[in-house]
Amino acid sequence: MMSIWHVLILISAGVVLALICVIVGGWLVFKSKAAPGEGLFKEPKGQVFSITDGLDNEEFPEGNAEKSVLEKTKKFLDVFTGGKEQ
Repeated sequence: MMSIWHVLILISAGVVLALICVIVGGWLVFKSKAAPGEGLFKEPKGQVFSITDGLDNEEFPEGNAEKSVLEKTKKFLDVFTGGKEQ
């Protein structure tokens, strides 16, 4: 027959084993979902970005924006009408 001490030791061993499994499982989930450079207790340094001028992304270089927009709209609508004037 088991004494009370044996029962308490077995229950404690089960609790410790369960805690170890939970900690290892949490660590595995964190490692599978962590972003590059992200640690368990440290924050990532952030992303590098640059600010561009308006000239870098100029969509209408000839300065005739209204005409370009109308031409692009006409080409887009021709897809739906099959090129026929309505």
